[in-house]
Amino acid sequence: MISNCSRSGSAIVLADAATLGVAVRQARKTHGLTQAGLAGLAGTGPRFISELERGKESAELGKVLGVLAVLGLRLMLAGADA
Repeated sequence: MISNCSRSGSAIVLADAATLGVAVRQARKTHGLTQAGLAGLAGTGPRFISELERGKESAELGKVLGVLAVLGLRLMLAGADA
């Protein structure tokens, strides 16, 4: 479930791991990358990318941040009232 996505696609409120997975998949496809290609650039395996895109909740944060960096994405935190 992606919510509060701006028209430019620049902001997504992540409600759960599945939402992050959808965002990663969309960004990967926008960049024209396969899961294997993204894995190679991010220094992970294709299985990790597959599990991340399917919303695996126990994905290692460091690897997730690496994947996001390759895709030009940032994870930002804000208070609930923001």
